[in-house]
Amino acid sequence: LSLRAEQVFTALARRLPAETILLEETPSTRSQLQDLVPARRPLGFLSAAMGGLGFAMPAAIGLRMACNDRPVVAVVGDGSSLYNIQALWSAQQYRTGVLFVVLCNGAYNIMDRLAKKAGGSPPWPGLDDIEIDGLARSLGCPSLRVSSHPELLSQLDQLVPTLADRKEPFL
Repeated sequence: LSLRAEQVFTALARRLPAETILLEETPSTRSQLQDLVPARRPLGFLSAAMGGLGFAMPAAIGLRMACNDRPVVAVVGDGSSLYNIQALWSAQQYRTGVLFVVLCNGAYNIMDRLAKKAGGSPPWPGLDDIEIDGLARSLGCPSLRVSSHPELLSQLDQLVPTLADRKEPFL
């Protein structure tokens, strides 16, 4: 079985401390994330207005640098991540300790929906062949591909307690 977005969001909601700054850039599952991981402090949940893509990864780095006493987590879709994946290099260089959670559905899912709604089909290729975790490592950011719910829970149980003091980013 594949890992579903709701499982990721529920796991985050149960583990993230209230002071966490969560950045969202997962348009196809934004409403689920908002429902399952509510903001509990000022700056607790940040999202781009009007569906702009490419802000979450660099914004997470800047917020962690500005608010270095708070954990920062960016939840990003694989399509969205490709707009600014190079931000992972900065995250490593500036020793930010951000946790990047990239949900991989192998598509520009929100764009596919918009194309279908307009009566067309997507003119772009899928993302199945892109290894986001490999891109992260090539930019100096440690990463791990998680594909099962038990593995997700285990990794979050290890990572989340370290977020407030982490210097090394992780995808």
